[in-house]
Amino acid sequence: MSLASYSASRKNHLDSLARPKVNFNKQQDRPSVYWVDKIPSVSTCGTSQRQEDLAKPKKVITINEDRPSPIWPVSSSALSAVPSGRVQNLAQPKKTSQEWKEDRPAYSTVSEGAKKASASPRTTQLAKPKHRATCSLPGTPNSHQESGKESARSIKSAPTARTEALAVPKVEHPEYQHDLSVVRPVPSSALHTQATDRVCQLAKPSPRKIVSDVHDPYRISPAAKHAEASPRIQELCTPPARRQRAKKM
Repeated sequence: MSLASYSASRKNHLDSLARPKVNFNKQQDRPSVYWVDKIPSVSTCGTSQRQEDLAKPKKVITINEDRPSPIWPVSSSALSAVPSGRVQNLAQPKKTSQEWKEDRPAYSTVSEGAKKASASPRTTQLAKPKHRATCSLPGTPNSHQESGKESARSIKSAPTARTEALAVPKVEHPEYQHDLSVVRPVPSSALHTQATDRVCQLAKPSPRKIVSDVHDPYRISPAAKHAEASPRIQELCTPPARRQRAKKM
């Protein structure tokens, strides 16, 4: 291969690589599908008169019929009007409460007496932190572990005989029977027992009449047709007087 042909093939390959990729998601114009002699002209989109009217900005009305001018004339009666006592009372601003106090400043001033004050022995004793051992139980002071002497609090909190009696767990009742085990042997008397005639009679299912296809559930017996209601049934069937209404003719 000559140098000229190699350079030409390399140039064609670079041109093919430089072409952008085709976007298949974008709809492309395919004039061959129209089956016409020439490519149809692309119609330009235009706006209608209504769209042009809507696109125009709203006009600012400078002159209002109700307020033709920002300077309103004041009538002579309004100039010479005198407010009543009620109007003057309502026009006065609200006064602050007598118990209202301003917020304290962020940097409060310390009085000279507080600067020269000395703490009492009791305050110094309460200000000391409690020393607790790392391995001590919660709520147990370190002084209890270091000294073998019992404090007055531990002596007062000692359990009494009544407390120890109540702390004893309850014992099961002597006649209490535990649940039977799931797998238990069956006694021989239960294996060789025989059911009585009454048990066999109760074990039988209740007989039910077989409903045939010829059976009509809506058939009324002749005895029901000639039956007459008793006076008591007629009395119970009669609605109360408050619910009886005269029939409109």
